Amino acid sequence: MPDSFLVAFLMPFHVAGGAAIGAALHRIIQAGLSPRHIRDNFFLLLWGVLFGGLPLVFGLTGGGDRVIVLQIILFLGSVVIVTWRYEWLQDLYRHPGMFVATFGLVFATIGLALTASMLSERTSDGLFIGFVFAGIGGMTFLVGVWLLLRD
Repeated sequence: MPDSFLVAFLMPFHVAGGAAIGAALHRIIQAGLSPRHIRDNFFLLLWGVLFGGLPLVFGLTGGGDRVIVLQIILFLGSVVIVTWRYEWLQDLYRHPGMFVATFGLVFATIGLALTASMLSERTSDGLFIGFVFAGIGGMTFLVGVWLLLRD
């Protein structure tokens, strides 16, 4: 499996898991570092570690050193950004178009990575699927941007 496809495919898992950990850490820090607040956010912390951290195993088995480094940067970067800018992100994603645009962009990125990996291997087996992912993701992204501009 090409490294670019592996990173693009696992990226949403790392970002979502890291964001869950970041949200839980932000809540714990805001409320005070008490055992009660840690217990109240334990499920979110555990979910984030499992959902975002377990795909690191795929990088260990399927990719090289660059894949592991990129996965760790994506995972820890989303933890830090969400912990630091939680309120801003929460306000940003209150607009319905923002989630649609983000989802479309991630979908398009996966499609483009799949297409690029198929082209680099000189095989056309998954080329159509990559174009479909990229096209649907691009259109979804544009709909999200249109919804944001309409507000």
